[in-house]
Amino acid sequence: MLVSKMVQIEFADSRIRAVDAIQDIRRAAESASLNLFSRYDVQLQMPMVIGDNKVIVEIKVPEEIVGTFAVGNHLRGIASYLLKRCNGRYDQYVFGKRLLNYNEIPAPEMKSDSLPMVDRLEAISEFAKLLERSDSEAMEQISQILIILKEASKP
Repeated sequence: MLVSKMVQIEFADSRIRAVDAIQDIRRAAESASLNLFSRYDVQLQMPMVIGDNKVIVEIKVPEEIVGTFAVGNHLRGIASYLLKRCNGRYDQYVFGKRLLNYNEIPAPEMKSDSLPMVDRLEAISEFAKLLERSDSEAMEQISQILIILKEASKP
C-alpha cells in the first residue's frame, strides 16, 4: 500500500518563485521520479501549480518505508537537475548551498471518497482571492460561503 504525501517546492532564494520555473521543475521531477521508483518504489507525481504561486507535488511512498523516508533528502534530484541541466540558469539562486526547499504539507487521514488534497488547497486559494477583493460580487460570494459553513457546522 502507498501513503500519499503532499510537498510544496520553493526556491531557497526569495528572488525567484517556483511557479516561475514550473516547466523546468516538471522536467526535473520527471527525471528524479525514475530514480525514486527504481530504488524505492516511490511514485513522484507531476508538480502542479496551486493558486497563483504555489508548486505542489504528490509523492506516494510504500507504507513499509514511510517512517524513514526523508522528503527533502530524496527530492534533491530535482535541484541537482536544475543546477546541472539548465545551462546555469539557476546557479545565482543557490542560497546557503541550497537551491530548493521542500515543505511537507500535513494532510489529515482522508477516506478514499473525500475531496483530494489538491482540490482542497485550490478551494482555499480561491477563497483567499475572494477575501482580497472588496467589490460587491466578492462580498456576496463570501456571504454565501459563510452561510454554507454555518449550516454545515450545526449539530
